[in-house]
Amino acid sequence: MSAPVQALVLAAGLGRRLGGRPKAALEISGQSLLARLVAALRTAGVAEVGVVVGGPHQAVLTALAERCGAGIIPHRLPTPDLIDSQRRALEWHQAERPDADLLLTVADLPWLTAADLSGLLGAWRARPAGTEAMRPVVAGTVGHPLLLAAPLAARLAAQGAGVREGLAALGVRPQPWPCATRGPVEDLDTPDDLARLRQALAPVRVDWPDR
Repeated sequence: MSAPVQALVLAAGLGRRLGGRPKAALEISGQSLLARLVAALRTAGVAEVGVVVGGPHQAVLTALAERCGAGIIPHRLPTPDLIDSQRRALEWHQAERPDADLLLTVADLPWLTAADLSGLLGAWRARPAGTEAMRPVVAGTVGHPLLLAAPLAARLAAQGAGVREGLAALGVRPQPWPCATRGPVEDLDTPDDLARLRQALAPVRVDWPDR
């Protein structure tokens, strides 16, 4: 029987290239990217969802995660980067849910759908024996989320490194899951990314929440 899957969302980024705004708070038709992602995960069958929050946006992100009914994983660093958040997620997973496989994802994926996630999780459940990691690949571009078998997540946590460095050190190459949609690879990093998203979704409102 397959292990349960726990999802941990890395949402503690500083959003420097977007004016220092919390990317997970961006709203599409009044719903935050974080809320959309948590809903997609649950529709795909992942009941356990936690969110790594921290930095100057910790209060905003904590409130968003609470409204989604997700678990809160506070960061101890004042300005965490992505690798810091990966370490924190792996540490928390080992302390709280070491028996579960780990789905690790960033929060700023506006096009990622429940169908994308269901396809990835179906491939994960049907993976060949010995496959310890899997991630979507779209036209040769590696995307999110990353799935880690529970024993591999434990080994990565013990290393204390970032995920990419840890996998390389362990000699593990994630199994690619071919995906035909853009959801796993189109994230939101720059003003140009935001402008393209607004143009693609017009006339749907895409904007930051009222303060």
